[in-house]
Amino acid sequence: MNRDAHAYLPPVLERGRAWGLSANLYALRSGRNWGVGDFTDLCALVRIAAARGAGIVGVNPLHALHYGSPESASPYSPTSRYFRNPMYIDVEAVPEFSLDQPAALTLREKVRSQPFARTLAELRSAPNVAYAGVARAKWWALEKLYGIARAERGERWSAFANFVAGGGERLERFAVYETLGEHFAREGLGHGWMSWPSDYRDAASATVRDWAARRRRRIEYFKFLQWIADEQLAAAAAEARVLEIGLYLDVAVGVDANSADVWSDPSAYRLDETIGAPPDALGPLGQNWGLPAPEPAALVRDGGAAFAELLASNMAHAGALRLDHVMALLRLFRIPRGKTPAEGNYVEYPFEELLAIASAESVRAQCLIVGEDLGNVPDGFRERMEEQAILSYRLLLFEREADGSFKAPERYPVLGLATATTHDLPTLAGWAGGHDIDSWQRTGLVGSEWIDQVRAARRVDVSRLLEALRRHDELDAESFELLHRTIDVRSRDAARFEPLVRAVYRYLARTPSRLVIVALDDALLEFEQVNLPGTVDEHPNWRRKNSLDLEQIAGDERIAAIAAEVRERVKGAAAS
Repeated sequence: MNRDAHAYLPPVLERGRAWGLSANLYALRSGRNWGVGDFTDLCALVRIAAARGAGIVGVNPLHALHYGSPESASPYSPTSRYFRNPMYIDVEAVPEFSLDQPAALTLREKVRSQPFARTLAELRSAPNVAYAGVARAKWWALEKLYGIARAERGERWSAFANFVAGGGERLERFAVYETLGEHFAREGLGHGWMSWPSDYRDAASATVRDWAARRRRRIEYFKFLQWIADEQLAAAAAEARVLEIGLYLDVAVGVDANSADVWSDPSAYRLDETIGAPPDALGPLGQNWGLPAPEPAALVRDGGAAFAELLASNMAHAGALRLDHVMALLRLFRIPRGKTPAEGNYVEYPFEELLAIASAESVRAQCLIVGEDLGNVPDGFRERMEEQAILSYRLLLFEREADGSFKAPERYPVLGLATATTHDLPTLAGWAGGHDIDSWQRTGLVGSEWIDQVRAARRVDVSRLLEALRRHDELDAESFELLHRTIDVRSRDAARFEPLVRAVYRYLARTPSRLVIVALDDALLEFEQVNLPGTVDEHPNWRRKNSLDLEQIAGDERIAAIAAEVRERVKGAAAS
């Protein structure tokens, strides 16, 4: 194995440093979307970031979710990691929508009619994404657009045919799965393959093949959705070419057991085991993510073709790619299904082979790799990642010394991505204000007998952060004292934490890390975190929208201030 063939580093990171914005695509508001952020909104966010001097724009995983179960909204539990979520398609940006022909005219009239416009306005104004309502509107319109495209044929249909040919057997199986899922959902059997009749649970069976032969048009529709989603993501990537790095996309660590990927290739998974994390000091009960364990041998069969294809499909429109739980290349904590994490154990994976494949694909696609290395990191693992030019993912909330104090900026790694928090953690304002602890108490994650102790520990942690920021001259004495009073009274006014948020990102910009990412949620002083681990229906996970729409964000002084401060420090340090 060639240990010298490291992953790709963009020229800007070879020479110095860059900074950028990250956001949750579904959370973006605009005056024109259909109730969920879409690829046109992503283009707008890229333009906003570019105007502020950013070099990269990151979003959540864009993987395909269950078409027939739109409320199953976690981007980290997809039905396929090879394909896109058509929920992010901007219907009105599909070229067929604007054609001068009867069916397109009828569609436009319907969309602009008062009842439909009222529906869209309600979907836009809702504080949380109403996935079922968005899906009803989009799936109806996209079916009409497919019919128009199919009738028109011409050059675009030829481009679609080329896309289908390039997708090969994997795209065929995915589209068959979507069609079967839709069919059996109408029969009352649910959207996933595990509830289907036994003859249909085998993707290679004669029953499935014969069934698919009679439903070619509907199968083609699901391929059409993937083509449009790919087109629109490609347009966002083209918009992002003005950035030094481009789009920063994300690959989840696994898929739902009841998914297209598992149905398509069940030998690649161990369905009798799930993955997670062992019990430790931070999580005495451990974690069970509920995702089936990948089969190690399957990852490197045929020279690792499936793993390479997974990376290639996600790198196709990316300048950088985040690998969720990158330690999965080396080992995974596997738990017998139905058991607790205390009964699990680590299983080794073909590390050097997978690392070589990832590096080769990175170079081929000219795509930076960021490895999400949070949690139980084996000795020597980060050093090997550094040798391979894979950036370490460093969160301020986790970067602590043994005594609990926050690491000084110079203690961050050079080959690292520095940011404050992430989707499974509270926003900075929410953390400092203890809003996440309120949510724990409300949902029963922390018993009433422990709540005072938890709040006291948080006040200590926030004080430690304030002291670190003050020690490094990122907070003046007045702001330092005001913020201490704010945490003492448990203020629920997020705006009072603006000096803290700005100081944190200035602090991160002082690190030597090549990449600094500002979370849009932090810049907007959002209080509610997008996902509260340990909850399902008790918290609006993956649904909370941003408090401002993109038109307002473009002129927001908070964004401008943080961007200017971070840009000045990142670029100033790179030039010195």
